[in-house]
Amino acid sequence: MKTPAARIVLAVAVVVVAAFGLFSASVAIWGSWWRLPHMPTAGEWQAIFGASALVALGFAWYQIRQVDQSNKALIASNELARRVNVEAVRPRVQVALESSRFVQRDRGAAATGSLYIAVRNIGVSPASDVRLKVSPPFTSLEKFFKPGMMSEHFGEVNESFNGEVHFATLNPGNSYIWFLGRVPELFQDGSGIPRRWEVETNYTGTAFRELFRETFVLDLDVEKRIESPVDPLVRIGKDIEIVGSELKAIKGVVPRELTLSDDSVRALSRNHGTRSSAVRARRAPSWLRRRR
Repeated sequence: MKTPAARIVLAVAVVVVAAFGLFSASVAIWGSWWRLPHMPTAGEWQAIFGASALVALGFAWYQIRQVDQSNKALIASNELARRVNVEAVRPRVQVALESSRFVQRDRGAAATGSLYIAVRNIGVSPASDVRLKVSPPFTSLEKFFKPGMMSEHFGEVNESFNGEVHFATLNPGNSYIWFLGRVPELFQDGSGIPRRWEVETNYTGTAFRELFRETFVLDLDVEKRIESPVDPLVRIGKDIEIVGSELKAIKGVVPRELTLSDDSVRALSRNHGTRSSAVRARRAPSWLRRRR
């Protein structure tokens, strides 16, 4: 796109070049028909016209260069605005390790729980044609499964991560999880099973038909350093369970009925007789009592 100034410069340059060409042709045909006394010679006029043409062409080139740079800056700005719009409405497929912590009644007990492979769309629009590819394949420890069930379980898991489309549409907020193992046993394992997986995701958006490609690293040695918080309500529930257990224990050692020994009964009788005598002694004399 050329500015009006650039168009004017180009027109002037064309006019100058055309005038120079016509003047040179007229000199070649009719000679110095235009020459007046004390005016430049034909060579001098040619030099003047040539210099003028060069200046005009140089100025036109400068204007065109400025316009070209302005166009490039405008294109870059438009592309940046487009990328901002895409990022604002694009889907975001995330693959991560997710743990669920089992809260022990004892506050000092070691944290235990389960570890899952989680796939979710944390964006604001659906993801289409989602492909997941993992390397190496997922596996775990046999002791977390019934005999012969681990191979069947991870056969299904790794089929979902073989690079083919298994999620035609993954809506925002949707999550899919697969069991990987129990912690801390899986974190502390030294049997040689993989401790790090790379998952490549490929998918497109619906608002912008653009291909998105991302790679996620699932690392057990990193994941074990992440502290899983405890839901305060769950923690309070466990504390209430402890209080209830303590109350049951106390109730078990306290007899349901309280009985007094014979010595205690005689002591209470003596105390009762002593108090009754003291009360009679403190009664007012008969002559002070009001007659009815």
